[in-house]
Amino acid sequence: MNDILQIREISYGEFPEICGLNPRFKPKSKKVKIVIDVHVPESQKGSRDLPSAFGRLMKLLPSLERHQCGEHLLEDLKSGTRDFRSQHPDEITDIAHMMEHVIIDLQTNITGMDSCSGITCGYKNPSSRFDLFVECRDRKVGLFSALLATDLLKALLAKKILSGRFRASIDLAKYLYANKSLLQLTQLEPVVSRISTEFGWKRRFVLSLLGKLREFGLVSAKRSWVA
Repeated sequence: MNDILQIREISYGEFPEICGLNPRFKPKSKKVKIVIDVHVPESQKGSRDLPSAFGRLMKLLPSLERHQCGEHLLEDLKSGTRDFRSQHPDEITDIAHMMEHVIIDLQTNITGMDSCSGITCGYKNPSSRFDLFVECRDRKVGLFSALLATDLLKALLAKKILSGRFRASIDLAKYLYANKSLLQLTQLEPVVSRISTEFGWKRRFVLSLLGKLREFGLVSAKRSWVA
């Protein structure tokens, strides 16, 4: 398997059994649960420059600067005080934890949540598997955030140039969430021109973004539009 990150399952609920693990969880808050596998071949362990990847991530999601992290991962990534290359056993945990924070950030950007907490829980066996629990106001936004976070981190860890589509996808998701009636439409063709005008994007670009948002579960409309 070549993918460093693989989502195995996504579910939505209160998950009361884990509420005591993070005192910041709001009582009876709904959460999205993402089960992921983090695959780092033995020959590549310690070779990924996580601080550099996080620096690129901060340029796309500057609001990560405001996150509080009980494990001090983000502070260490920003300051460079921790030698990530020498801590092979923790590398996959750090990647899973980064994904938790990206999901949190995407959700708060899109929905305007005042606060959002999460937790990363590792398995004993297999040690490459994690359960991520993140407070979630809207199931569709939680699903979209998990899938986009996976794509984003895969690109970062592979040292690929981040496409402007990532930022555009976030901006469009935020726009559609603010105009929730659009998310319920069975046909988005009537609003393509409106989106194109408001963002200054070409029609074909808007259509490709809507296709991705549909693939990631945020948009309900069937793909019957024509580029």
